[in-house]
Amino acid sequence: MSIFKSNIDPIERVFNPLNGKHLLDIGCGRGHLCRALGRRGARMTGVDPQAAMLELARSTAPDTQFVQAGCEDLPFEDHSFDGAIILNSLHHVPETVMAAGLAKTMQVIRPGGTFLILEPLARGGYHEVFAPIDDETDIRAKALEILDEFISTGPVTLEFRTEYEITIPEENVESVLSGAIRVNPSRAALVEEKRHEVSKLFDLHAKQSEKGTTLDQPMIAIALKKV
Repeated sequence: MSIFKSNIDPIERVFNPLNGKHLLDIGCGRGHLCRALGRRGARMTGVDPQAAMLELARSTAPDTQFVQAGCEDLPFEDHSFDGAIILNSLHHVPETVMAAGLAKTMQVIRPGGTFLILEPLARGGYHEVFAPIDDETDIRAKALEILDEFISTGPVTLEFRTEYEITIPEENVESVLSGAIRVNPSRAALVEEKRHEVSKLFDLHAKQSEKGTTLDQPMIAIALKKV
């Protein structure tokens, strides 16, 4: 297991010093990563295919440029960025365009720049608790399969590939369930149906520490350098 303890750790390793780096956050969601890296001096651009997410992101990180786009259709000039990051989002890219999205991302990175992929693995407490609502085992495996094929054929060099584990704070099972609905309101009926099952799994996997109640989530970090 890697020495990384958070998702910021591999980012800081790859892009150190962050100050002054122009980075692309793919699948930026609510903009939390853009805000965190912007506070560390990076110049951030975030993209997401969902307009509703970008509206939230602009409130979270008002100094960041946000653009509505999928990674397969990035509206930027070649070599525009020092690097790119996709956090918890590769498996949400449709399989039919994932390879094209990886290639397009490498295209907008300058030569010598790095594309850092951070993906949750289909195991660990958080995955087990959330699985009755949305089991992503198959799509996460497929995403890594497509990524491995891209690495074997694309004009990239593998800088490193390592697994690490993060802890996700969840005060109680209700915070997990409400979060599931917040991300996707159409889940409300399913969440209610699975409430008892999720509650039992939460009791089984939740850990107590000085930081409060947490669930563990194994991650994989894959850094690709553009040649």
